[in-house]
Order: sequence, then C-alpha cells, then structure tokens
Amino acid sequence: MLASVVIACYKHEAYIEECLESVFRQTFSDVELVVVDDHSPDRSFEIARRLIKKKSFGRRFVSCRLLRNPLNLGAHCTWNRALSLANGELVFFLNSDDAFSKDRVQTFANLYGDEKLFFGFSAVEPIDERGKSITTHQFPTSLRYAVDRARIAGSPLSWTFLDSQIAASTGNFVVSRELLRRVGRLSDLKYCHDWEFALRAVTVVEPRYVETDHYMYRLHSTNSFRSLANVAESETRACMSSYCINAIAHRPINRACLSPINFGDAFYKLIKLHPNFNYWVKQLYAPYHPEHRTVERNEWTMPRNWQ
Repeated sequence: MLASVVIACYKHEAYIEECLESVFRQTFSDVELVVVDDHSPDRSFEIARRLIKKKSFGRRFVSCRLLRNPLNLGAHCTWNRALSLANGELVFFLNSDDAFSKDRVQTFANLYGDEKLFFGFSAVEPIDERGKSITTHQFPTSLRYAVDRARIAGSPLSWTFLDSQIAASTGNFVVSRELLRRVGRLSDLKYCHDWEFALRAVTVVEPRYVETDHYMYRLHSTNSFRSLANVAESETRACMSSYCINAIAHRPINRACLSPINFGDAFYKLIKLHPNFNYWVKQLYAPYHPEHRTVERNEWTMPRNWQ
C-alpha cells in the first residue's frame, strides 16, 4: 500500500526541516511526499528544497514532489493543490510547523486494513518552539476528555465533532483516497476549513481514533488558531450549515451520525446533549421546532435559507 504525506507550507522556516525529517524517519516504507509552499515570504521553500535535493532524502521515498504557489493563495487552496497530487491509497495531512511520531504512518496503515472509506486521527502531544513536549498545557487533556466522554456515554465519535474540532488540526487527519473522492476537498474558510471538512467526513464514515500521541502539535506565537480566532465564530455557522445539509437535508451514508433520518424523533432529544450543535440547529433548521416539524420517516427537508 502507498501512503501519501501532504504538507501545506507557509512561513515556517524555523520548523519545516524538523517537519520533513519526521516524515523521513517513518518506519513505514512505501511513502510518497508532496509539499506545496504557499509563496512563503521567508526561506521555507528554500530550506525544503535544499533538504529534498539530498540524495539520501529523495531515495527514501517512492516519490517526492515540492511545488510553490505563484502567489499566496491561502491554506485551503494550498491543501487542495497538495491533495490533488497525492496518489496514495491512504493520505496523511501534516502542517509545516508540526511533526509525526516515527510510527504514525505504520500505525494507521495497520488500522486501515483494506477499508475503502477511512477517516482517522490520533491523540496530540503539544510541543514548544524548540520541539520540546509541553507537559503542563491543558490543550491535549481537553481533547482526550471529549473522546473519553463519548466512549463513556456510548455515543458515536462522530457526534463529538459537533461540539468542536477534536482532532485539533488539519495536520492530524488521515483519510482514504476514496473518502476524499466522496466528500471533496477543503472549503474556502480561513480558520475552520479543517472542522468543516471533518463534519462532512463524519456523515460518510465513523472516525477512527488512536489514543497514543502520534501527532506533535506545535504551540507558538504565530499559530493560526491564535491569529485567526476572531473569525471562528462567523465560520462556525458555515460548518454547522454544512453538516445540516449533509446529515439532515440529505440521507447520510454513515448511519451512526446524528441525523433525524437515522434516529427519527429521538434526534430532537439527542442533539440537546451537544449544546453547540443544538444552538445552531435551532438557527439553521426550521423543522427542529416541534410545532413546525415536517420530517417523517424516510423524508427530510432543507435547512433555512438553503438554496
């Protein structure tokens, strides 16, 4: 099986070499590497090119590609360009300031087996600007708590994505090429493109979670979640609307995801367990209100203002 690692790079000259080295050190043999730089104003592209030109580096991969956007196009365009070049059966996202554990690809390859539809992510280890583990940060604890809460409650993991992006980052996603074909690429959102993608993915297949730390997520002053947090609230509406369209207005492929088509009248009670989703369903989906409900068995309606 061929595994593709795709990297969207932008202005990470201090971290891109460590990022690429973590892919080079993978224990899984058949790896394809695709790096697309979003016209970084620093030396990110030059550093990546210097490393990739090394004979020992290039020989390690089945194939190795480095491209640079002719101008700055934004994260979602850069990810989508990288994804369009991936040939692997299993595709690993990776942020250019983060890193993989050495056995990440092998771990997910074992979990994947021969499934056509696959969406996975792992527990996250936060690291600082020097690559050292941050043991006192509450960030990974909150993510693990969300997953553990779902397990204790016996609810599908797809439901937990309705509360937040529990995978933490685009770079933590592992998907099959067939899933990409079904759900499409990343949307034009500055901050929540990863969450919106995940919400589309979980309407197709239940996510798979690896509870050991196989993704090193770097916390530093230029993290996108810090610099773009001001747009997060406005983009949440787009995320929830996307889920409503894929799980409520249409019949979802994943029969475990939270939908009135899957759970009938119980849906209206179950969504109250997820306050964030409950709020947005009230805003977006008129038949949520009992006195206006039109959904019947094997029937569904569109969210408000959907055209």
